[in-house]
Amino acid sequence: MSNKKNNFTNQVSLFSLLEPEALPTPGSMDISMKLRHAISNAIQKSGLSRIDICAGIYKLTGKEVPKSTLDGWSAESRDLSNDGIDFNGNKRWGMPGEIIPAFCCVTNDWETLFIQVEACNYKALKGKDVVRARIGLLKEEITKKSHELKDLEKALVESK
Repeated sequence: MSNKKNNFTNQVSLFSLLEPEALPTPGSMDISMKLRHAISNAIQKSGLSRIDICAGIYKLTGKEVPKSTLDGWSAESRDLSNDGIDFNGNKRWGMPGEIIPAFCCVTNDWETLFIQVEACNYKALKGKDVVRARIGLLKEEITKKSHELKDLEKALVESK
């Protein structure tokens, strides 16, 4: 086995660079205000009425979301109120996880997902970074296949 192949197999994978550098710190996952802002911004930037957003969510999930509920998910004041506090003292105002992908699709805004991923110390790729990651992955695959081809050619020559 050649040194080049050993070096290649010991190379860091592109996707290992996306793994969290550290565990989340205490309190770092309190993202309620960030989510409220992201939801509010997504609604505003979408150009859709809140009723249309609710209808789009229903079309994608089959779950009815009243306009008043959507309003509650985006209102900063809800974070300061005592409404929606459960018997454990936890606030239950937030957008359910099963609604978030539909909300993102309807509004064409993915910030609410990015906030959640980044709260876990993962990196959410955005814009051109997605293309750069794909380019890096393809280059990694090409290099691997190139090494495999050279090894096969070498084995063929040695078997004569």
